[in-house]
Amino acid sequence: MKSRNTTFSLRKRAHSFRYAFRGIVGFISLEHNAWIHVAMAALALALGAALHISQQEWATVVILIALVLAAEAFNSAIEALADHATDTIHPLIGKAKDYAAGGVLLLAVGALIVGCIIFIPKISELFS
Repeated sequence: MKSRNTTFSLRKRAHSFRYAFRGIVGFISLEHNAWIHVAMAALALALGAALHISQQEWATVVILIALVLAAEAFNSAIEALADHATDTIHPLIGKAKDYAAGGVLLLAVGALIVGCIIFIPKISELFS
């Protein structure tokens, strides 16, 4: 087994952040589903600003945006690893990819429902 260097290094930590930011940029620029999530996040942020949502509502919106984007990133990572592992269709790889995509969908639908709970009453107030 390969031993791990456990010595703390600011340089290594800085490199790890560079890799993480490179991952975020690559994810947002290359993954089509990420584009949809980013567009919906921008819409939620714009609505939040226009409708003057509360601090608690802001916290909820920001946490849900981060969770959905993170889930989509994990899903994309699983798909990339699975596609690299084999060129053939394997039922277990298909199941893993389907489960990961399903997890993103569940979270995105939950975020949409919470968004409706926050925004619909505020939008309704504008027309009453």
